Formats: sequence, structure tokens, C-alpha cells
Amino acid sequence: MRHYASSYEVMYKKMPLRVIFVVSTLLQVITAVGLTGYFSFRNGQKAVNEVATKLRDEVTARVKDQLLVYIETPHLINRLNANAIDLGELDRQTPQYKQKYFWQQIRTFSVITYNFYGSASGEYLGARRLANGELQVMQRDRTTGHNQYFATNNQGDRTKLIQSLPNFDARQRPWYQEAVAAGKPTWSTIYRDFSTGGLAITAAQPVYDKQGKLKGVLGSEFIFYEVNKFLQSLKIGKSGQTFIMERSGLLVATSTPDASNRQSKNPPTQRIKASESQNYLIQKSAKHLEQKFANFSQIHNSQLLDFEIQGERQFLQVTPLKDSRGLDCLIAVVIPEADFMGRIQENTRLTVVLCLLSLIIATVVGLQTSLWIVKPIQRLNYAARDLADGNWEQQLAIEGYYEIGELAESFSSMAQQLKELFDTLEQKVRDRTQALAKTNQELKNRNALIRQIFGRYLSDEIVSNLLETPQGLELGGTRKKITILISDLRGFTATAERLSPEEVIKILNFYLEYMADVITHYEGTIDEFMGDGILTFFGAPTMRENDTERAIACAIAMQQAMIPVNQQMQVWGFPPLEMGIGIHTGEVVVGNIGSVKRTKYGVVGNHINLAYRIEACSVGGQIIISEDVLGEVGDIVKVDGKQQVQMKGVKDPINLYEISAIAGEHNLYLTKSTEEFHELPEPILLQYVTLESKHVGDRLYAGEIIQLSHREALIKYNSDGGELPPPLTNLKLILLNKDLSSGVGEDFYAKVLEKPAPENSFYIHFTALPPSVRAMLDRLYDLGCLN
Repeated sequence: MRHYASSYEVMYKKMPLRVIFVVSTLLQVITAVGLTGYFSFRNGQKAVNEVATKLRDEVTARVKDQLLVYIETPHLINRLNANAIDLGELDRQTPQYKQKYFWQQIRTFSVITYNFYGSASGEYLGARRLANGELQVMQRDRTTGHNQYFATNNQGDRTKLIQSLPNFDARQRPWYQEAVAAGKPTWSTIYRDFSTGGLAITAAQPVYDKQGKLKGVLGSEFIFYEVNKFLQSLKIGKSGQTFIMERSGLLVATSTPDASNRQSKNPPTQRIKASESQNYLIQKSAKHLEQKFANFSQIHNSQLLDFEIQGERQFLQVTPLKDSRGLDCLIAVVIPEADFMGRIQENTRLTVVLCLLSLIIATVVGLQTSLWIVKPIQRLNYAARDLADGNWEQQLAIEGYYEIGELAESFSSMAQQLKELFDTLEQKVRDRTQALAKTNQELKNRNALIRQIFGRYLSDEIVSNLLETPQGLELGGTRKKITILISDLRGFTATAERLSPEEVIKILNFYLEYMADVITHYEGTIDEFMGDGILTFFGAPTMRENDTERAIACAIAMQQAMIPVNQQMQVWGFPPLEMGIGIHTGEVVVGNIGSVKRTKYGVVGNHINLAYRIEACSVGGQIIISEDVLGEVGDIVKVDGKQQVQMKGVKDPINLYEISAIAGEHNLYLTKSTEEFHELPEPILLQYVTLESKHVGDRLYAGEIIQLSHREALIKYNSDGGELPPPLTNLKLILLNKDLSSGVGEDFYAKVLEKPAPENSFYIHFTALPPSVRAMLDRLYDLGCLN
């Protein structure tokens, strides 16, 4: 192997530059054109497969939807007629009235061709539509047993006898007997309609009296002629076809004008199998299905297939269509690949021609270019040899080529420049080193200033990511699994309305400073402050193994921090604050969002919305986590309660858990007080409305407070009609007792709790209480404690 490599290297070194230049040019052209043609052909085939699949799906869906319209309409008409019989609208009428009734049904529903009723006593009457659109009524003459057909006028009245068929008894017909045997709406077998010659099917429904005795059978027939017309109207590529067949392989309808049955008197009319169709494409498609599936009953769902006919590929899709009344057939769509490949084959031929043309042009241009380049280089080579022999004064005279002339002058001045370069290089290196050190120190000072300024708006982790990584400022994001913590003060908006702006900002800054210190301690990333709410990530921009555990520990520490916060609120003379927290884990898109002028580091995804909804389920002092979070941390957390909630935008209910402690390295817990309820000496009347997001409901409900605790109450529902508000519903309430002071009539807010309550009652947790209402409720609660 080494010998061959060495020989190749020697041969390559001895090869003239002219040959190397021409060969390399040709190789590049051949490679570029060949790869372009190959990938063009491959991408074309891929596009053909995708377009063929999409076209088959669309055609199948259209056929299936249209066929469902045809097969549902007859049974709908039968149900309408059965209702009329049950209500006595037909049983007590004359035969002429009944015939006119069925005539009206035929005229109204263009899908059906026959609409009739055969009674258990032998009566048979109805109406039909002929192929030319003429409407007739029919009746069995009980005396002669003949089935008589009458022409009708525009009002549906019969005018003259058109036809009389002997020996007709509806009770002996297959549609009558099959419906009686089934005992429910059913389909007859597909048969040839003697009036039109086309294939037809009857929707039959037995009718029973109140004692369950058979009264008769209703029937509605439709002919597959309309289905054939619809299939023939479809444009399936250039030469694609579609057909419908039974599980037995017998044709029902096709997109070709070929008949689906053979009409003859002896033997009787015979059905045609799809594999015997006159259309060659349908015939081959059916035979391929017979080879692929030994029994068509094995086809339970849509199948995408392909096969070849005389070396040409065909795309085939077969889809089952069933209903509960016994209809079971297959919809097949077949499209030749040649319908799509014509343009691709033309492009392939054009690519080959262009490739050959490019080779010829590249060869000619390469030879000529090599002559232009090689000759001056050869002269320069001879001059370089003379320089190597010590001829330093030699002048190179190369005309017509600017670059090579410059190269010759460089040879002449190179020796002098080298000497001067070495003399000055050392001093330049020292000067450059000092300049770089100074610049480096300036950059460090600047970065420190940037960290100090931006640290007030972004977390240290995000600032480091922006400054230290080349991609830190690029727009875009990546998918990450993170844990999302959202906290919000309960009822603070209502409290803020009673305070001055300066007081509101003072409270928020004090509260957020405490919370930010806790979040930073547990290495959370504060994405933004939303008024009194905080959105925090664990796992972005840096992912750690214990992100979920730290999020729970952070939530418990935040609730613990509310104790010193409320101590300060008491010193300032403000009402205490309550905070609810929701935690959820899921995959989101994390990164820089916005534009070049304005960018924000944030997250996007459904799990963010779900985290907000989980937080909305909490009340003051609660920490609510999702089932995904509980699955991450296992049994190291203490679960105080479980509730199943139907979230907006989520299909199925989800499980939420209230937690109060975490074990392990964090070992934190919440001290929770038990709500002690006392009966009120006299119920407090009130009215309330439900709140949906920020919108107030349009109905007032009446109730009364019958039990009271420090933060909760039991409400008895007094309104007529309606239902109790569901758990977790937000309420806006107002007290109505006449003996209450005027200040107590302010609105206050609460959330419905998911806990057992007496009948027609429910528990609430106060989320926002005006000082006057709070004082009154505390006075009543203290009075209840004394009693």
C-alpha cells in the first residue's frame, strides 16, 4: 500500500501544471453537474411521492364524505317516515294521501329513487323517480296482487295507470325479510334496479307498535348512478382512477364510464368483479390487492401501496368504509407515477445535455487558460533558478501579466526586506503586547460595568450568557425541559386601589426584594416581574440535575419569607399580603425573542400557559404543583391534598397537588394553621357574581354566611335555579345586612374551595378584603369564639 501511495505521489509531482489544471477543472464540472442532476432527480421523486400521497388522501376523503351523504340520507328519510307512522299521521290516512306523502319525500330528497312502505298485512305503496326525472306513485292491488304504477301531476295526485306487475308481495322481497330478521335499520344487498338497469341498494327499517308487534317495513332506495357521476367528475392527476367495491371484490361504482354489471336475460344480470373491469388500471389494481391481501376482510384501515404495470410504478390507496347498518365496502384510488414524472424525466435529459456541453466548454477553456498561465510561470521559474545560483542582480522582464510581474519585483526586493524586517520585528512585538494588555484591562472594566448595570434587569446567569458566549446575543431559541415557578399576590389589585401610588410602589419593592433574594439563593432565573407576580425558570439558561427540587424548595422558602414581609406590613399599617404559587415542568422554547433593536430573553410554549393556570388554582399561602413535577421529585415532598381540575385549552382533566414540605438536602416545611369554623348567631346575607379571568359574570346569586373562620367561610346558596359554583371559581361578593355599617358594603373577593360541604353550600377562601369588611368579619369571628 505504501509503495502504491509513494508511486502516486511521485507521478503527481512529475505531472505538468497544464494537465493538472485541465483535469481538476473537468473533475469539478463533472462533480458539480452530476451531483446537481442526481439530487434534482431524487428530490423530484420525493416530491412525487409526497404529492401522490396527498392527492390520494384528498380524493379518498372527498369520496368518503360524499358517499356518507348518500348512505345517511335514505336512513334519515326512513326515520322521518317511522316518526310519522308512530304519530298516527299515516296510519289513519287514505292510500292516496300516503302515496302523495311518499311522492313529496321523493321530490324533496334527490338522492333516493324509491320511497315505499310494506305493511305486515300485505299493503304496499310508495313513490319512485324514473331515470328521466319523472315521478310516479305505486300501490299493490290486494284483489289481483298486481303492483300498479301511476303517473302524477305537479301536486302529486295520480292521473293514470302506467304499469302493472303481477304476483307482487312486498313481504317476500329480500329488503323486507332482511329488515325483519335484523330487527333494526339495515341495508339490503346491492342489486340491479330493474327500472334503470343500474346498481342500487335499499335502506330498510322495521316499524313496530307499542306492544312490539311488527307493523311493516319502510324502505328508501338510491341508485349508485349518482355516485358514478361524482367519481367521474373527480380530476385525479392525468389518468388516475378511483373505484368502490365490496369486500367480495364486486364493483359498486367507478370513475370510468364502464358498466359495473353485465345486463342479460339468461342468465340474469351478473355483477362484475373489480379484477374483471374493462379499465386496465382498475383491473390491475384489484389484482394487486388480491395478491397483497388473500382476503379483503383483512383490510381494517387505510393502506398506502405501490406496484408496477409493465415497469411503470403505480400509487394505490385503499380505505375501508363501514357503518353500523351493515354497509362494508372499500374505496380505492390509483394514480400512475408517470402522471408526475414527465417533467422530472425532461429535466433529467436536459441535465445530461448540459453536463456534456459543460464538459466540452470546460475542456476548451481549460486548455487555453493553462497556456496563458503556464508560460509566464515557466519564465519565472527559470529566473528563480538563476536567483538560487546567486544571480541577485537579475531583472525579470515579464510583460502582460500584472500579478506575475509583481511577483518578479518581489523576488528582487525580498532579501533587503527580510533584513529590515528582523531588525524591527522584536520592537513591534513588545509594543503590540503592551497595547493588547491595555485593551484587555479596558474590556474587563467595561464588562464589569455592564454586569453591574444589566444585573438590575437580568439575572447574573443571563448576563454571563450574553457576555461570555458568541451566540449570547443571537435571536432564536432551543427546546429545553425546564421547571416554571409562578407566584402572585392574592387580592393585591383590590388593595392597591385604596392606596396611593407611592405606597403601592413601596410595598412592591419591599416584597420583590425579599423574593428576589430567595430566588437567587436557589439559583432560579427571574424572567420578569409582572406587577405583583413573578415568573421564574429553573433549568434555563443553564440546566442542572436538581432543577425541580430547587424550584420546590424555593417556593417553600418564598412562603416562609412572607412572615417578615407581613411583619413589616403591620409596622407600616398595611393589611397583610398572601401569595399563591404554581409550579410545572415541561418542554418549551428558550432563547432571545424580539428584534435586533429590542430583544428579550424568555420562553414560549404551551407549558407556560399551563403553569399560569396552575398558579391561578392556588389560594394565599398555598403551593400547587402539577403531576409532572411530582413525578420528577418523587416521595421527598409532603403532599397535603390532591385535586383534579379541567384546565382551559387542555383536553383531559389534570391532577394537581398541594405540598407543604420537602425532605433531603433542603429539609424545608411550612407551618400551616387549621381553620377553626364557628356558627354565626345570625347569618350574613350577601350577593355574589362569578369572575372569568378579568371579566365579571352577568348574573347575581344570593347566599348567606353561616359559618366563619379567620380566612374562610361557609356559604349557603339561596338562589332559585342554577348550580353551585364549581371549585376554584373566583367570586366577587358584597354584604347586604341592613344593620351593617356603611363602609362594610364594599366589594370583596374569594375563591371557591374544593372541600366537602353540607348540601346546597360551599366553602370559600378570602383573597381580598377591604379593611372595613376585614374588621367586621374578625369581630364576628371573635364573637363566635366567645359564644
